Amino acid sequence: MKSSLARTLLLSFITATGLQVRTLNAQATPSADVSQALDRKLDALELREQPIADAFDQLGDAVGINIAASEEALSLLPWGDQTRLSKVTIRDASVREALIKIAAPFGLEFRVVNDSVFVDASKPLMRINRRATWDELELLRKCNTTAYTNEALDQLNIRYRITSKVDAPALLAEAAAKQAGGTIAKVLEDAAGSLGWVWLPNEDHIVIKTVQAQIANYLSRRVTIKYTNEPLANILLDLADRADTPINFEAGMMLKLPQNSAQHTSLALRQNSIRQGFELLSAHTGIEYRIERDGIHVGLSEAIRKKDGTFGSLPISLRSPYVGKLTVPSEDGTYTFDILLREDDLPEDVLNYRKRIIDEYIARMRAEMSVKKAEETE
Repeated sequence: MKSSLARTLLLSFITATGLQVRTLNAQATPSADVSQALDRKLDALELREQPIADAFDQLGDAVGINIAASEEALSLLPWGDQTRLSKVTIRDASVREALIKIAAPFGLEFRVVNDSVFVDASKPLMRINRRATWDELELLRKCNTTAYTNEALDQLNIRYRITSKVDAPALLAEAAAKQAGGTIAKVLEDAAGSLGWVWLPNEDHIVIKTVQAQIANYLSRRVTIKYTNEPLANILLDLADRADTPINFEAGMMLKLPQNSAQHTSLALRQNSIRQGFELLSAHTGIEYRIERDGIHVGLSEAIRKKDGTFGSLPISLRSPYVGKLTVPSEDGTYTFDILLREDDLPEDVLNYRKRIIDEYIARMRAEMSVKKAEETE
């Protein structure tokens, strides 16, 4: 999690601007010494059967660098931090190659930060959002080690959880065909990403779903946490951090909330979902949130926007956006009226229909962009 100082600095910007915040820790510049150590050749090293975290420690001790696995990554393995590595003998290989040999079968990857090597969950493993089964790890290993071909992809059992009325298999196949190649995992990551989708192993099959559905799954994580008289922005940042999701704040929103809500909010969650935390904050502070492709968007509720008194009426620029236009002809047909429609002018079923149409056309445009990009690189 971010330090209190970092959150204080972020809060000073959030109160005055609309800001997208990625709450995950940024990667620091890798140390040259550690990079050199990773390229060092190992003549022979035997890793005994032991919990995988201990295996990383043993490898690090052998070459004099710190190799640490994140608690979150270990919690996603079949037996948690007690998941064991079978006996491994490494001969005539670099430390980097040894790390890959140990980490990859468990869906783990590593990165260098400062003077340490951190082992974390790969994106597909993280998306499972629970302890993976051995079958799921085997399916992930297969995707990570098998070169992509149409035939190889056809052998996988892929299930689509895409709600919009599009031909999802055809769109994915078209996007995959435009990729530069690589493993099944890489092609799936790039192709699905170009369509606003993600993929993950689930039992004996691959699931394809929207980024929004994946964020909703992250928000289902249950946490026990208590905040007492803290700035609302700090609480929202921490909840988004726990959901591994970016968060976006409406410009100036904290300045328009009652001072008590903006600066002195309390919240207690006891094995509640992160989403319930957002719901409670919405109910008690006058904010609202929605899940979009680029993360969680937080803004002011209509109750706050329409509230008289301290805040007065909000400027037109802060009302809901224009989303459509009605063109009404005059009775004699000599002219027309153009009526601009705001989002809050339309009923929910019309808004949902509008969103479905937009999703369909965005998917088509992304497919066309992939074709043009492939043509430009040839």
